Amino acid sequence: MLCPSTVRTYRKVYAIYALTFLILLPILCNELPYSKYYTHDRSKRREEDARRVQAENQERVAAAKFYLKQNGPYSRTFRQLRHRLERKSKPELVITVVTVARKSGGESRPGPQYLTQVVARFAELLTQQENVVFQVCNVNTPPEGHREAVYLSKYVPVINRNSSSAEPVPTSAHIHKFEKEKQDYVFCMERSLELQPDHILMIQDDAVPRTDFFPVFQHLLKYNVKGKIVRGDLQPNPEKWAFWKLYYPERWQGYGNEEKLLLELICSGLIGGALFVALNCGGFTERDSRRRTTIFVLGFFYAVLLCLAIGRQYLIELRRLSVHTYAVVDAPDCCIPAVLYSPEQAAAIVQYLKGQTCSSLLPIDLALDNYVHSSGLKQYLVEPNLFHHIGIVSTLHAGIKNPVDF
Repeated sequence: MLCPSTVRTYRKVYAIYALTFLILLPILCNELPYSKYYTHDRSKRREEDARRVQAENQERVAAAKFYLKQNGPYSRTFRQLRHRLERKSKPELVITVVTVARKSGGESRPGPQYLTQVVARFAELLTQQENVVFQVCNVNTPPEGHREAVYLSKYVPVINRNSSSAEPVPTSAHIHKFEKEKQDYVFCMERSLELQPDHILMIQDDAVPRTDFFPVFQHLLKYNVKGKIVRGDLQPNPEKWAFWKLYYPERWQGYGNEEKLLLELICSGLIGGALFVALNCGGFTERDSRRRTTIFVLGFFYAVLLCLAIGRQYLIELRRLSVHTYAVVDAPDCCIPAVLYSPEQAAAIVQYLKGQTCSSLLPIDLALDNYVHSSGLKQYLVEPNLFHHIGIVSTLHAGIKNPVDF
């Protein structure tokens, strides 16, 4: 028969379970799409979410245009950005934004203006950075058809890929969209290599950097890319890697059957079990190991269920508390909105991609993954994401993407 103190302890634990999973989480997580408590009908919610995404995009566009108008193309900020490219010095970093015109329905309606948002955000962030070159690579056919890029050329350097510098690519068949995307990427990467930088950051025009991008990025360069902590000392990193992904779709950042994610869940459970035992240590005697084990198991499953219910996508956001808490993990395949390359690997990848023909079955991101697997090098991912992906309007597919992901 259980003693009164044991009964009180178990009742307390069960009350915590009930309060958490039956009351608090259903209220707090009801609007979180990646949570187990997201109860909305996704098909009915799609139209509402699409309107929300459109409204948020319009707000960002208005803020970006206000920033551009407030500073002007001849302000110190934009003069510096143009001057850095004109100096022809070897920069520490070249940031190249690959862009093509997007339409949102009808000639009278403006496009989503993603590029304007990216340029304004980077201009704002680059005011405190030295030896960083920023440029836009306009791969639209024809270049002047990308009116947004033409307008922004007054503010920042814009490279145009025109018919004289590009191989003619048929566009009648769907497959050629993917091949053109690959050739555009190669062209922009080659133009970046001409500046002889230490690193190249290739960005799609719908990836907006977060406000804390450069502090996190500089820490990443110092302690993970260039250097490595060995026995408490910072030493040069001898490892060769293919590239670093700075964004991965939130939809796929949840818990799965990957070994590292299972270990992550187990570690969370061990922490939860230890906390439950520590909080109830006053109710144990020295010989009461069975009760202690039971409380530990209850705490273990509480933490595991809590993580699964909330969703890993929201839990890893806690890592934004400090530049030291961001994680570097092996990158999954797919998706290249923001990728960091070394010049050596960028040159090798350019040659590799020139030998590949991309299609709907082999888009450029999967071709890059094939390069990683064939070369035996590693690709890394920084968690949480350093970029917002805002491109609900696709350049390759008709219609819009699932607005829940934006």
